[in-house]
Amino acid sequence: MIIIFGIYCALRYFSSKKTFLIPQIIKEEVFGKPLKFAVSADIHLSFGNLQKALSKVKQDGAEFVIIAGDLTSLGKDNELKEAKSVLDASGVKYFVIPGNHDLWWSEKIKVDVFEKIFGKRYQTFKADNIKFILIDNGSWQGMGEEQMVWLKNELEECPVFYCLVFTHMPLNHPSSAHIMGEGNAKAASQAAELRKLFLEKKVKEVFSGHLHYSSSYELDGLKTTIVGSLADDRNYQFPRFLEVTKIGEGLEKREVTIEK
Repeated sequence: MIIIFGIYCALRYFSSKKTFLIPQIIKEEVFGKPLKFAVSADIHLSFGNLQKALSKVKQDGAEFVIIAGDLTSLGKDNELKEAKSVLDASGVKYFVIPGNHDLWWSEKIKVDVFEKIFGKRYQTFKADNIKFILIDNGSWQGMGEEQMVWLKNELEECPVFYCLVFTHMPLNHPSSAHIMGEGNAKAASQAAELRKLFLEKKVKEVFSGHLHYSSSYELDGLKTTIVGSLADDRNYQFPRFLEVTKIGEGLEKREVTIEK
């Protein structure tokens, strides 16, 4: 009886305290750490900055990095191979989609140099109940029909999963004309179709590059984050990338600048 009474008193004592450690321990064991990943774009051969960014990504414990296009200047074999070498040497898991500069040489010689070196130009994967959809919209001519069919099929899961989409070119912007469809009516029509699809399928947010200036905005109901550029040249800010952490039903975003 004395032992039982002692246990009862201890439970009453701890339950009366404002700071009670056991629930926090249970929370960490059951739910684990929140997912953290990085997003970068527009390196344009500034591979020293890319190396620094990848070291920071690794140091900060991000699970992987997504490169939203324009690793290179012309998209030639040697440029793309050097970019891949830097990424491989970092030890950081990565996913890459091409930007318009990464496709320039491929479109000129009619050979898909990017795909030969990096593999599929669009893809999807899941992590921590998030579906990551990486789209190839780097060409000024827009997206091929095969990719559009693939994308529509992948979006069907978005009412169930927390869907994030990654593109090189933004689908819209409150002030810049440098978006998907600039100078090409077919691509502009596709961009409009994508905006409608993403809203219908409850896509949470779109991450894009191309503009060399980081910002976040919501336009016509579509939430977009421009991740900024790692390039030394033609950069309207200090070189930077984005770290993203999934917190509950939201995303915590932190810009990381690269020091000279």
